[in-house]
Order: sequence, then structure tokens, then C-alpha cells
Amino acid sequence: MPSATPSTFKKSLSIDWGHLIAVMAMGAWALWYLADLRKTSLHIENTLLVQPLSIVFLLLLIAVLPQCFSKNSLPEELRPEKLDRTSFLKILGLMLAFSSCIWGMFAVGFDISVFIFCTVALWICGERRWWVLLIFSVLATVILVKGYQLLVPFQMPNIILG
Repeated sequence: MPSATPSTFKKSLSIDWGHLIAVMAMGAWALWYLADLRKTSLHIENTLLVQPLSIVFLLLLIAVLPQCFSKNSLPEELRPEKLDRTSFLKILGLMLAFSSCIWGMFAVGFDISVFIFCTVALWICGERRWWVLLIFSVLATVILVKGYQLLVPFQMPNIILG
């Protein structure tokens, strides 16, 4: 049996370094935030949302991690598609909409901010039927606001669902 030398092996894995660095940075931040939270206080009111969400977030990052590596031998239809300008702008728009939602929670109220975010996010993702935008946004707003009120002991400013 002939011995295989390193020169006989072709590079069979490619690494998406940008994706890998982003996943690792998010994981490092989540671990730091969780460690800082636990160092500061272990009281249930302080850890009720952050600790379980941090753990779920870390598990999701672990699930995404294999996507950073791909075999060069994959058929073309199974290879990850390149990010085009339109998709990038949609992602950027969603990020800006979510940032505006966070800012708006205290400026215009949690309920109004969530409703506007849901409507804008659906529109960015391609939904154009006004009745779908309205029904989904109203239902999502009611579920998020009422769920938050049940889980968290302090009030967020609300205009309509106070």
C-alpha cells in the first residue's frame, strides 16, 4: 500500500472567514455578557431573560458554525450563494429597522415601536398586501407586549396596550 504524502491530498475544505469571525465574535460577546451578568447578580429578576436567551443564542451559534466550512467537492447547486447587493441592502435595512425599534421603545412606546418594526420588516422582506401587513403586525405586537408584561416585573412605556 503506497503511503500518502501531504502533497497528494487536495484541499477539500474551504473556510468562509468572514462568517467564521462574525460567529466567533458574537459568541465571545454573548459569553462575556452572560459571565458579567452572573458576576453582577444571580437574582432571578436580573437573570430571568438574559441567561436563557444567552444560552439559546450560543446554541444557535453552535448550530450555525458548520456552515462556515464547506467542501470544495460540493455540486454547484449545493454551494452557498454569494451575497448580492439587494440582499445586503435588505439585511442592512432590517438591522436599521430593529435599531430604530429599540430606540423607539422609549421614545414612542413599546407597542407602537414593535408594530412599526413588524410592518417595516415585512415590507422589506417583500410583503405588499396591506391587510397581511396589518394583521400580522397587530397580532405580533399584542403577543410581544402581553408576553413581556407577563414575564418581566417592570413596565415598558406603552401607548395603546398599557
